[in-house]
Amino acid sequence: MTIVEDIKSANLCIGCGYCASLVGGSMVLDDAGFLVPSNDSTALSAEEEALVKTSCPGIRGDSVFTQTDVEPGARFDQMWGRYFFAFVGHSTDRDIRHLGSSGGGLTGISNWLVESGQVDGVLVTGYDPDYPIGTRSRITADLAEIRQGAVSKYCPAAPLAGLSDVRRGEGQYAVVGRPCDIATLRRAINAGDPIGKNIKFLLSFFCAGTPSDTGNLHLLTRLGVEKSEDVVQLRHRGNGWPGDTVAELGDGTVKTCTYNESWGGVLRKHTHSLCKICADGIGEQADIVAADAWYGDDEGYPVFSEADGRSLIIARTTVGRDLLRHAIGAGILAVDDLDVRAIDQMQPGQLARRRQLGVRISAYRLMGHRVPKYRRAALKQYSRGQSLVRKIVMFSAGLRTGTCETHFFEGKSFDTQI
Repeated sequence: MTIVEDIKSANLCIGCGYCASLVGGSMVLDDAGFLVPSNDSTALSAEEEALVKTSCPGIRGDSVFTQTDVEPGARFDQMWGRYFFAFVGHSTDRDIRHLGSSGGGLTGISNWLVESGQVDGVLVTGYDPDYPIGTRSRITADLAEIRQGAVSKYCPAAPLAGLSDVRRGEGQYAVVGRPCDIATLRRAINAGDPIGKNIKFLLSFFCAGTPSDTGNLHLLTRLGVEKSEDVVQLRHRGNGWPGDTVAELGDGTVKTCTYNESWGGVLRKHTHSLCKICADGIGEQADIVAADAWYGDDEGYPVFSEADGRSLIIARTTVGRDLLRHAIGAGILAVDDLDVRAIDQMQPGQLARRRQLGVRISAYRLMGHRVPKYRRAALKQYSRGQSLVRKIVMFSAGLRTGTCETHFFEGKSFDTQI
């Protein structure tokens, strides 16, 4: 059994597409509705297998930081990791701000990188024109295509499979991906993958998990769509903040529901099992990471009423620090300084996930599941300050649900929103 086949059989493949990019292979949907490498992506050379063993998120869950890892000039927070700057802001392009899932921060930066000639293209993920409820990832310098990649896609995606073209050519590129995608690529580059010479910037966003294709078929049923083949365009978010979920059908009919009904009511129940024990939903390996800068109500819950989009924007590396400074100086972003503690209220779901990670992993192991490698010091760091009673409650909830899916915040259960 090859390393890729072993990861797939253990249900530890999140479908990032890295192994497929090594051999120009393809990704396919498995029976559960998640993307996995096809059989033509499993036959790797010894050198390629070594890169997969070093990089794969199904093996490595330990690319998170502790206080001892912080480079000179950077700051560190127990929950939110290493950072140079933290801002709340938005793209100064009103169309990008409206189109994007939050404030259009990453899309504004990506557009500017291409327009200013700093990169030859950006690896973005858009909806697949041949399968509108699925995705397609590729390198592009087309500004319209980059803008189309602005909207969150709550469905399977394999961004790193799109690196196959980069491996065959030259040029400098930015990559936009989930935290697991970016951590995989960072590990691969650090391990000597020659693609590192072509990757200039790594950009990411906060992530609460990847829903399956099956989950999206359930979403269509919720919307009143009888056949997925009738859908010509699906949009999970955007055109406002947070924006409605919209399915456009071939006969011109438009079906809609709110973001909270879509994600909270359907899709979050169908996220990959690996996402439920993910150590990094906050893009610790990215140069720049963005997220929804949610407003909170009096009880600390995010408010999902429509408003002008705003992004949480964090520079995590010296490369990200310099890029963010230049983008602000060029007028691409409008930002205000942010105290890192304010992120606790903007992203309570991510905060809860980190606090509960250690006990969720323990519950998962007790249920007989294989898990990736984690950093023990980081797990202790996240759970610091949690009472024994709270840990027991969370552990019991993980066993009871069988999926470690429920999160607890201020004594109440809720489901992570992003």
